[in-house]
Parts: sequence; C-alpha cells; structure tokens
Amino acid sequence: MAPTFYCHPPVPMDEYPKKLGDRKLPVREGIVGILLGLLVVSLSVAVGVLAAKANSPACKDGLRAEQECRNITHLLEQELTQAQEVLRGTEAQAATCNQTVETLKISLKEEKAAGHRQQELVQKLQEEIKTLNQELQEKSAELEQLRKENEALVSAKGPPNSGITLSLSVVAVLLPMSLLALLA
Repeated sequence: MAPTFYCHPPVPMDEYPKKLGDRKLPVREGIVGILLGLLVVSLSVAVGVLAAKANSPACKDGLRAEQECRNITHLLEQELTQAQEVLRGTEAQAATCNQTVETLKISLKEEKAAGHRQQELVQKLQEEIKTLNQELQEKSAELEQLRKENEALVSAKGPPNSGITLSLSVVAVLLPMSLLALLA
C-alpha cells in the first residue's frame, strides 16, 4: 500500500468527538473565520460609503453632465457624418466639373484647329477667285479684241457673214458660262 500524506496526523476513530457540538475548531480555522468576518464588515462599510456617494447630488450632477456630453457627442458625430457625405458629393461634382472642363478644352482646341484650317481654305479660295477673275478679265479682253477684229473683218469684207457672227456669239455666251462653272 502506498503511503498517504495528510496535513495533520491521522486521529484514531475512537478519539473523534461523538457529537458535532463537541467538536473544537482549530486555531487556524478560527483566524480564517475572523478574517472572513472582518472582510464582510469592511465590504459592507465600503458598499455603504459608495451607495451614499452614488446618491449624492454631486454624483447625480456628474451623471447628468456625462449623459449630456454623450448626447452632444452623438449629435456631433451625426453632423460630422452628414458633413462628410456632403463633402464626398461636392468632391464628386468637382471631379465631374473638372472632366467637363478638360473635355471643353479639347473641343475648343479642335474647333480652333478647324477654324484655322477653314481660314486657310478661305484664303486659298480667295486667291483662286482672284486668279480666276484675272483669267476672266483676260478672256474678256481677248473676247473684246476678237469682237473688234471680227467687226473690222466684217466691215472690210462687206456684207456680214452670218457664220462668223454666230461663232463669235456662241463664244461670247459659252466663255462666261465656262468661267462661272470653274468658279462654282
């Protein structure tokens, strides 16, 4: 059999007290009881003091102030959340506006380039018109010269030749029409 260790030496059965009331508490257990009693009394006094302080007007004012502070903090948090939402919306609008500005800048550059090309085309066409007008004046001068020569020939030959007059009339009508077709 293995040895058994006890905190106190084993007491034979015949030495146990016969009645529960005859039993004596050891000194150690008595001290623990007294300490527990003191602890209970101390805690009771502490709870009483805390209860008195908790019911004091200063404590109640402090609790009221703390509740008001919580309420104000909650309201401020709500206002901050709303302000952040407004800020996000404003930032989104600003981004949209910036994109629109960039698009308009690109469009303006394209329109300026198109305007510049149109201006160059107008200048080119004006030069071409000027050239065509000069050619028209030259052809008109040639035509006038041919008329004069025709009249001189007709007056020198005698009776007017209807074939030459008709040819010159056709030339006089077709030449301006061909020049107008070139201008168009």
